[in-house]
Amino acid sequence: MSSFPPGVLATIRHALVLNLVHSHRRFGDNLPACDLYPDIIRSLKWVHSQDPKAADDVVWGALEHVAGHEGGPDPEAAARCLSFSLTRHTPPFEAWSEDQADRFVAAARVGS
Repeated sequence: MSSFPPGVLATIRHALVLNLVHSHRRFGDNLPACDLYPDIIRSLKWVHSQDPKAADDVVWGALEHVAGHEGGPDPEAAARCLSFSLTRHTPPFEAWSEDQADRFVAAARVGS
């Protein structure tokens, strides 16, 4: 059972979906340009620091929703963009290594 206040995880998931779709519409699959908003990445890293399974669920739900969003990226492009963005320094959280970001996103995609 999550100890997060009601609505927090859904809000982060919703913000992530909108940011992924917006970024894709503006920049396509251009990874340096698709860098997601730092506040959303910071929020996701905070959730991960408190409950990695909850963070997996947020990402899984976001990627599932993006897949059905008209004009949104395909799940693979969305995953690449998210993974790339997790490698950015978002105080108070350090930048994740490419390997750490890729492993996290890959695990979330399979719903682990």
